[in-house]
Amino acid sequence: MGATIPPQIVTGWLGIDAAQKACAGQFPALSTAAPHLLRDTPTAPILLYKAWREVLGKDPDYPAQQIGDCVSFGHGHANDLLQCIEIGLGEASEYRETDTEFIYGTSREAAGILGRGDGSYGAAAIKAMTTIGVVSRELLGPDGAYSGGRARAWGRTGVPRAIKEKAGPYKLGSAALVSTWDELVAALGNGYPVTICSNQGFSLHRDKDGFCSAQGIWGHCMLIAGVRFDRPGACILQSWGPETPDGPRSLDQPSFSFWADRRAVERILAAGDSWALSRAAAFVSRPLPEQWGYHAAA
Repeated sequence: MGATIPPQIVTGWLGIDAAQKACAGQFPALSTAAPHLLRDTPTAPILLYKAWREVLGKDPDYPAQQIGDCVSFGHGHANDLLQCIEIGLGEASEYRETDTEFIYGTSREAAGILGRGDGSYGAAAIKAMTTIGVVSRELLGPDGAYSGGRARAWGRTGVPRAIKEKAGPYKLGSAALVSTWDELVAALGNGYPVTICSNQGFSLHRDKDGFCSAQGIWGHCMLIAGVRFDRPGACILQSWGPETPDGPRSLDQPSFSFWADRRAVERILAAGDSWALSRAAAFVSRPLPEQWGYHAAA
């Protein structure tokens, strides 16, 4: 029996069905799109979440999701992190926080599920981001602050055409399905964050190493922004605000994150709705700054 989900935990991943498979089938696996990325076998931690601090001076102050729009949070936060990674790698760009409600509404449009009910899936978000684009909260002005009500409204009737027209210049360059541990490590090791969607649940209490144990069932989308090999696992960022889960942190992880053991991560990836994001049309090999790895004090 799955563990009871605490009241602050809001999810919203709809799972795998024929429509999701058809949508996912429009994108290649990372091992097909960029086999050259899988040639290296890193052993040092890869901590992409440090790009936020390098560019913003701190971790983002994300609000907790209010409805079943986790898919837009996972992909919006991934797009934010990707912006910071690109800036950290020397790209001439300015950071603009992604409007998650836009991703939510356009993903449901791409999935053909506008109307009642909440939820979406990763492949639909990827399709929307690569074909329609994204907008920033800043672009929407006073209406840009997160609102669960706006997310629900756009998830039922769609995003207004005038706003969608603003998204065209800001399309995601490409995306690739990540279904194995090696693909995950290859994506992160070259600066490509990975969104994850599955039914795998976790405890909400980190152990001494910052890990949460796998337990229960969540239909949820989150973001992987780091990987480690001393105790093999991945750093997962959630959408329920700061200090969730609670407990000790390690490797300078954000307060809204937890580490998950490799075996649980592999189950998530095997579900078939996890995605590496690239702002360019191709996934290229690129060295990461040394400071994005963890270095113990002397």
